[in-house]
Amino acid sequence: MANRIAVSLAPPDTGACLAALRDLAPDVGMAEVRLDLMGSFDLPRLVRESPLPLIITCRPPREGGRFAGSEAERLDILSRAFDLGCAFVDVEWDSVAAFAGRRGAHTRLIASRHWSDDMPARLWPAYEELSRKADAVKLVGMARRASDVLPVFDLLSRAGGPVVGIAMGEAGRVTRLLAPCFAPCLLTYGAQESGGATAPGQLTVREMVDLYHLNAVGPHTAVELHLCGSADSCRAVVERNADVTPGEVLHVPLLASSAEARTLAVGLRACLPRLALRAEPPLSPADFI
Repeated sequence: MANRIAVSLAPPDTGACLAALRDLAPDVGMAEVRLDLMGSFDLPRLVRESPLPLIITCRPPREGGRFAGSEAERLDILSRAFDLGCAFVDVEWDSVAAFAGRRGAHTRLIASRHWSDDMPARLWPAYEELSRKADAVKLVGMARRASDVLPVFDLLSRAGGPVVGIAMGEAGRVTRLLAPCFAPCLLTYGAQESGGATAPGQLTVREMVDLYHLNAVGPHTAVELHLCGSADSCRAVVERNADVTPGEVLHVPLLASSAEARTLAVGLRACLPRLALRAEPPLSPADFI
């Protein structure tokens, strides 16, 4: 089973990036390099010397990035990434047409779209549109409440090709943990270290591996999702992963109110047929049965 963890990196320069890649290579399957967050970079050297398959990204401000140059300069950087033969180039939904002729090459095209303030009620229409234009689709929204994760799981359960679905924010962390359990999932992102997240709600690679064994998780994994009414209950659930065989069972907490529990239970069961749904105090099974 492939390791679906991808570290998202925003180091200051090329040397720091390569050092991080070498350090993290044993624990992740891929690495996203956020060129827009780097002070300087040598793209040919990054691609040539990386011990991991790379996803090259250069995000503009309109999609939550910080690239300060012109659009023409940004697209030229991404075009050079194709020429250099990295594994993936991540291009925004409104720029993907510029790379229509690149499909089918060694480097694969990811079409991505981000909603930084909210979560659309449905992600499927955006997926259908972009899946015709790229090799893989990445759709990311912001979760303000526990039920905001449901459009992501609906996407992951229905996609017909490689997809990345994420709900950002603390309320959306469960999507980062359960994504590898879906067959169409291309990857889930982790941060290099605490305080180094490139998006709200990212866990560190170490947390993903040490606490959840996500490097061994896949569609074969039995999921035990625990609806929790308190932070203490969430911590107790995570500790249960220490007693399971990595990849066989995954215990994941989801902090939710009793008012949300029933809606969550219906939506989650529809997307994860093999899901075992549990209640942790102060919630009880009566809240969602």
